[in-house]
Formats: sequence, C-alpha cells, structure tokens
Amino acid sequence: MKISLIILLFISFNSVAGITVSGTRFIYSENDNELSLSIDNLSSETLYLVQSWIEDDKNVKTTQFILTPPLFKSYPNSKNKVRIIKLSQQLPQDKEMLFWLHVKSLPAYDDIGQNNLHIIVKSSFKLIYRPSHLNEIAVNAAEKILFSLKGNQLTAYNPTAVYITFRDLYINQQEIMTPGMLSPFSQKNWTIENQPKAILSWSALNDYGGKTPEQTQTIINDMT
Repeated sequence: MKISLIILLFISFNSVAGITVSGTRFIYSENDNELSLSIDNLSSETLYLVQSWIEDDKNVKTTQFILTPPLFKSYPNSKNKVRIIKLSQQLPQDKEMLFWLHVKSLPAYDDIGQNNLHIIVKSSFKLIYRPSHLNEIAVNAAEKILFSLKGNQLTAYNPTAVYITFRDLYINQQEIMTPGMLSPFSQKNWTIENQPKAILSWSALNDYGGKTPEQTQTIINDMT
C-alpha cells in the first residue's frame, strides 16, 4: 500500500528546496510590454512541478495580468523563464497598485509502492504596478516619510503615491521589529514607551531589494 503525505509550506524566501526565483519583489512599470523573471531549479536530481499566479491585495486572483506559462515542469539544473503581461488598461494613474505573485513548487517523484512525504512550497512576492510618472518619486520616497509622536503613539505617514517598505526602523537606538510597509497616502502607528522626545533612524527597500540611504530625525512628543 502506498501512503503519501502532502504538507504545504508558506514562505517568503526567494530560494528554497532547489527552486529559486530571480528577485524578492518586482516592479511593473506602466511602459513595460512585459516583465520577465527566472524560476530556476538548482537541484541536480529532482524534477519540480511549478505553478504561478497573481492575486490583488485582497487575495483575489486577478485578470489584470496574465502569467505565462502558469504551470510547467522544472527539470534538474534547468533555467525557466516566466513572463508577466499586463492585460488591463484600467489600472490607476495617480498611485501605485499592489499585487502578489505566488509561486508553488512540488517535487515530482516516481513513488509507486512507496510511502513518501511530499512538501509543497509556496512563496509570495510583491508585484507593484507603477505609473511611469512615479519613477523618480519612488527613488527618494523614504526621505518623505513624516513622523509624529503623541504620548506613547509613534505615527509614520506616507505622503507619496508609492509603496514604501521599511528595511529597518529605530527609535532611540531601539529597533522596532517588522515595521512593515506604508501604502500610498497612508499612515501606520506603533505603541512605544512614553518619552519626551525621540531620535528616529530608518531605511527602506529600493526597487532591487537593496537598502536606501539611512534617514534620521528628532521629534518632540506632543503631549497635548
């Protein structure tokens, strides 16, 4: 008797279990005809079935982009090209829009008559659609973040039309863990220790997953 146990893992890394994706986040500029990425098999022995799809920020599969091929076999030591093509002309012009690229891989085994553990790995990557006039704004967006401190509430406001993902955020040399992302024209709050003033330092992720120049600011607590 054959018994197969399938486990689905959700991760955010760009390389796992032999399958690697060429990036940690992707920017689709308005003027791009398509966006290409590489999904490669680093294993010398294992064949993988790889499935990819795109969802909007509400976790609903979108028809605004097509991904081809959506399903393929990735042979050992092979490089595979996947293309993302924009279908919709109704995407916003006044701000960026967030989507999620999902990549799921399953090792393919000839396991007839054997008991096996199958691990399906699902990775998720930010896919950001950017109107062309926002390219320059995105470069220096982290510098534009507005911070305020009132009582024990630290607030960060993003006055720009682009997404800003913090790489790190420190207040009085104490790191705020997983500070997250600021959507266009949005704010985020953190509860911190009440103090009369705060020295902040922060950086963000650039389009290539690297670190932007560190910014610093001293803010006074508005206790009123």
